[in-house]
Amino acid sequence: MEGDLIELLQSFNAENNSSLQFLKEFETPEHDAVYNVYLKKLSYNASRATKSDDIGVASVNFKTKELKVIKAGTLDRLLDSLFLEGGEIDGTYVRIFLATFRSFCTPKTLTEKLAQMYEDYDGSEKARSATFQQSIISVLSIWLDLYLQDFNEPPSYPCLQALRSFLKKNLPNSDLFNRVQHRFSKFCTDDDSDDGVCVDSVDCADGRYVVHGRTLPSPSKHGELIESVEFSQLNIRTIAEQLTRIDADLFIKLEAHQCLGSTWNQRSKDKANECPTVAATISMFNSVIFTVISTILKDIDLKASKRARVIEKWIYIAQELRILKNFSSLRAIISGLQSSPIFRLKKLWAHVNKEMMEIYTDLAQIFSLESNQIASRELLMKEGTAKVSTQTRRKSKTNGVSDAAMYRYDQSSLCCGTVPYLGTFLSDLTMVDSAFSDYTDSGLVNFEKHRKEFEIVAQINLFQSAAKMYQVEPHRRFCAWFNSMRVYTEDESSFMSSSYALSCEIEPPSTAEKNLQKTISKTSVTSYASLALSYSNFSLKSPTPSDGVSIGSASSDSAHPITSQSSISSGDSDGSHHPDRRVIKVTLLTPGSDDVNYKSMILTNKDRSMAVIKRVLEKFHEDPGVNHDPSTFCLVQLTGKHRELQFPSDANVFYAMDTTSPNSTFLVKKTSERTPKKMFKTKSFS
Repeated sequence: MEGDLIELLQSFNAENNSSLQFLKEFETPEHDAVYNVYLKKLSYNASRATKSDDIGVASVNFKTKELKVIKAGTLDRLLDSLFLEGGEIDGTYVRIFLATFRSFCTPKTLTEKLAQMYEDYDGSEKARSATFQQSIISVLSIWLDLYLQDFNEPPSYPCLQALRSFLKKNLPNSDLFNRVQHRFSKFCTDDDSDDGVCVDSVDCADGRYVVHGRTLPSPSKHGELIESVEFSQLNIRTIAEQLTRIDADLFIKLEAHQCLGSTWNQRSKDKANECPTVAATISMFNSVIFTVISTILKDIDLKASKRARVIEKWIYIAQELRILKNFSSLRAIISGLQSSPIFRLKKLWAHVNKEMMEIYTDLAQIFSLESNQIASRELLMKEGTAKVSTQTRRKSKTNGVSDAAMYRYDQSSLCCGTVPYLGTFLSDLTMVDSAFSDYTDSGLVNFEKHRKEFEIVAQINLFQSAAKMYQVEPHRRFCAWFNSMRVYTEDESSFMSSSYALSCEIEPPSTAEKNLQKTISKTSVTSYASLALSYSNFSLKSPTPSDGVSIGSASSDSAHPITSQSSISSGDSDGSHHPDRRVIKVTLLTPGSDDVNYKSMILTNKDRSMAVIKRVLEKFHEDPGVNHDPSTFCLVQLTGKHRELQFPSDANVFYAMDTTSPNSTFLVKKTSERTPKKMFKTKSFS
């Protein structure tokens, strides 16, 4: 399976590399499809005879062939593209289509369309018709194998019923019909709990995981009572392995198509049921974050030196997760340690061993937001499908962690899978969703968008294969402990508020902290920037300390209590490195003026071009009224020498901007105005 996915990715990338030369774009006479035509270089063997003798000399020659690739079209034209001219299936296109079609077609409609196509291919060319019909059956078979959840629609199962009726009429003795019959019977008898299990909340009550009213097998014997377990009683390796076991199970069951922006990033909470496997992963991620916070703050009377040992143990666990290549819980632990209730405890951090701080810093650097998280992306590509991690354990000289003796290499445990941080893929898919429209201006399905989405979905599928390499048995004492922690996954803001209040009891806030709190409304301290399923605020990534604050120097007075929580609209914190906002420099081009005055502005991941233009006009005291209609202005980013990027009026600026530019410099000008050359010469801004 893994080899097939790698081959698929290679072939997909091959279609997008320089070996294909763009020739032209054309639209069908019926205006129901738009195609890109490429010239593809093909090699073939030929033999030639030399003048000196008659021995044939093999040579490799090349020829070019026109390759037609659909760019946009109606549903019927997209379905036609599933098959090549001779009737064979286009394997790469079929995988892309099946992974992304749900945004423009329901599974039942697709079943009915394919059934109709099968019955229509009954013309005079029997051989060609037979090839097409066999290809249609192959597409249905692939669909049933890869996306069984599309057919699991209780209680009536309309898609599966439609497929069963079609096969019963046309292919009653086929293998596919028997498989559909078996699947239908299984759905009806036991709800098929073994396929596509969706965990709504991670809960180890009585050693079980609560799964949308169902339960997964218990790691403990029925009726057996499990004694109370404390965090200090569990060794580091056990915690890391058990977190990895749960993360891997959830990631394997993840339905990648639910990560697509058109499904996942809906702003209505009513859409939550459309992506339950994504919600399950998020629920686990948040549970780990809140567990980290809870264990550190649990005992209010604990001495700072002993509380620091709890932080050190979590750093040890994070290091073990790095070795196990579980980047999901690793990031969750880093997020918990960087959360405001923990981050603000300067006296506590001062007691953390220096060597442990070095380990923590190295692990946190993996998820640096610099250059679009290039560090974590490169690491994932390097180790994602490798059997062995390149990371080695670093032992601290401290004797504070009682189970440090657990840190001996077990060569048999080096072979492990990979659990990536899902937020990276969700962010990339959201960027694609924001940058490309679902339909063209003429109402055709924009299939170029779905090709972009598939590049990311195929990576998720590849890492799902890698995650299957883990072999960890459930640990009942871990389950008892994990479920006993006071974790609020339903009300994130309440948990963070109560945790911050408890943190202030442990270490009273300084005068500066109190003053800062007064300047920010209570409503601004409601969102924790973790991987949370929030349709009103797309917050996927972990919080990071504000600029100028070093975790390593715990005695610094620059840390403030709500770095990770303050409202991005409050303007009281620097958002230059926040995952959901950026600080940009903006100016308004005034005709006839030689002055260039730049001002800073926070750009959020929800800001569209027109909203940014209105805010710039307000900043420069230009009343957006009749004489200064925002629609007559445009927004551009200065990206280099005599280069600029102009944003459409409805573009999401946060995702569309060029993040590789050394300065996030923006200009608002009249649409008819040209950008003066002097604007590109500005090197520093006030």
